[in-house]
Amino acid sequence: MTYYEDLTPYSYSETEEKYLNVGWLSPEHAYVQGDPSDNLIESLKGLARSPCNVFRGIHFCELCPSFDAAQEYVHRDGLFLGSGEIRIHSSRGVNYAAPVMIVHYIEVHQYLPPEEFVRAALEYSIT
Repeated sequence: MTYYEDLTPYSYSETEEKYLNVGWLSPEHAYVQGDPSDNLIESLKGLARSPCNVFRGIHFCELCPSFDAAQEYVHRDGLFLGSGEIRIHSSRGVNYAAPVMIVHYIEVHQYLPPEEFVRAALEYSIT
């Protein structure tokens, strides 16, 4: 997958709205790790049920120790995590774009997204 630093301007595909990148990880770049706030994973799973910007093909996690391990996580809890994005519009007027794979990154690789994204995801999932 393409790597983008968190909170940089989104440019993966054309869009009329402006978004900030979150969770576009790569094994060549360090990322913040930690414990997610309560309900974040469930909120993101809910948002991942309606992905946008779905392309052909499948992305497998490059952070997993093997391809076999990565294959196990493409389908998780009824979700397909191998393609698509989660897009969140915050009440502060900031928009975020994250790969659907962010659910896996948080659950398995302890990725900790920026706090402003976490707040927006929790807020957006209940509206």
